[in-house]
Amino acid sequence: MAREKQSGGLGRKGVLLGALSVAAMAMAAPAFADEAACKALSGRVLPRESITLPVSSAKLTSAEFIAAAGPLPAYCKVLGEMGPIDPKAHAILFQVNLPETWNEKAVQYGGNGMNGTVVNALGALRDQKPATPVPLAQGYVTLGTDSGHPNTTPDAQTFMLNEEELTNYAYASYKKTYDAARAVMGLRYGKMPKRFYYYGGSEGGREAMSGAQRYPRDYDGIVAAVPLVHFTGLFMDNQRYFNLSQEGGWMTADKLQLVQQQALDTCDELDGAKDGIVSQYVGCHAKLNTTALRCPDGREGAGCLSDAQVALVTAIRTPNDLGFPLANGRTRTGGPLPVGAENKPGSINQWFMAQNRPPADDLGRAHLGPGVVRFLIAQDPEFRGRLDTAKYRARIQQVSRLLDMSNPDLSAFAARGGKLIMKENTGDYVVSAYGVFDYYDAVTRRMGAARTAQFSRMYVTPGGNHGGSVPTIDNTPVADKVDFLEVLDNWVEKGTAPGDLMATSYTTGANPQEVATRPICRYPTYPHFNGGDWKKGENFACRPLPGRR
Repeated sequence: MAREKQSGGLGRKGVLLGALSVAAMAMAAPAFADEAACKALSGRVLPRESITLPVSSAKLTSAEFIAAAGPLPAYCKVLGEMGPIDPKAHAILFQVNLPETWNEKAVQYGGNGMNGTVVNALGALRDQKPATPVPLAQGYVTLGTDSGHPNTTPDAQTFMLNEEELTNYAYASYKKTYDAARAVMGLRYGKMPKRFYYYGGSEGGREAMSGAQRYPRDYDGIVAAVPLVHFTGLFMDNQRYFNLSQEGGWMTADKLQLVQQQALDTCDELDGAKDGIVSQYVGCHAKLNTTALRCPDGREGAGCLSDAQVALVTAIRTPNDLGFPLANGRTRTGGPLPVGAENKPGSINQWFMAQNRPPADDLGRAHLGPGVVRFLIAQDPEFRGRLDTAKYRARIQQVSRLLDMSNPDLSAFAARGGKLIMKENTGDYVVSAYGVFDYYDAVTRRMGAARTAQFSRMYVTPGGNHGGSVPTIDNTPVADKVDFLEVLDNWVEKGTAPGDLMATSYTTGANPQEVATRPICRYPTYPHFNGGDWKKGENFACRPLPGRR
């Protein structure tokens, strides 16, 4: 399947022509090193066969030489576009940044949310330490794309009604951008990169996983943080929670704190530290009795939950089985959401409840799940309310095959020597860490534990929200910063397989200062506190989760 997808409509002959045309450009192009040479790239047309999936055209719309300034080196900023086959679809826009001093490696940045804006690939990577130079400053070519549609508000998912734009968002635009960037590097440097990496989080993490699953021959290494591997089910869950919040489940901060405190009282100190973080992150759900928080009469009152609020909390803490398979045989949706961080920044209110009382807009335009259900599954911009999964079963399964990156067979990626680093945060209320753990467990079953360990790692930040860190019990941010690109590059280039890592947290502001460290352990282990100062990572040790080895 991966080979079929890789060649697209051109077949094996198209792939061969693409490789030959890029190689020919590389052989013919001198190694430029001045402003005029950069500008000469503007207007260049890339051979259509150099893009191995169907496009109507591929050209460089501008090339601007940017002098070194601040943290960035001198580089050539190249913008380009690839025309659609469907005249109603938008072009794929992309940006490639070519440093004057090149380390002969490239990093493709992932997008976020529904995409729609060109990723300029100039900033820091997710979870990167603040003092670490950005990849461009390290000598990497960097690149990104808008995935083939404009950012439309308030309905960011409108593009999903166009089949080509949806396919580009699902996987095709990232492969096309990869191919275009290789062609640009051939023109600019006269050779191809010796290493090519993909680095993304959230939606960008899903894109990164598409590289390992659909195009395993392209990338030498991949970092996928909080990846949306179960895209379809996750957003169906999000829409379900939105509806429950609209039907009386909405909670004030006081109510969310009540829910959070139940989990902390039960599970916080299982890791040895009373720090406001559930670090022993597997097993806590089963210890909690949500109905114990119910108001005596089931009506909303102070210090307790109404029946509708209990229903919402129960839903987010319980796996949802559809009763029919999604892609790769999974019957669950996204997975249960975490416990112990319900009232922390970036948790429940941000992702599927309004910050205040439910608004009049019952379409849920401020949230991702309702829009995905309306445009992707129901294909009805006015769809509202609960989704009849039996009625839409065929469509749900169709889009799951397209968008979910849940294939556990990574044998082709492993065979070519690729290295994969996945990273999860267990206080994430948009991507369920437990659904991603399910995926990694499936990879381990399919590939075998020993083989899986040869090419992949899963790291976990207990308590971290979707974006990363959250406050601990005294508002010190939980340690979550690790330079994963360096870890990945060392693994690929030097064969240095990473073990457990040490993460760091910092103050905010113009001059960040280190405030805490903590191990970021390999799944399925967790950081256990052995006594002393719990802000110092050396006082923790990674232990197996209870019941896991």
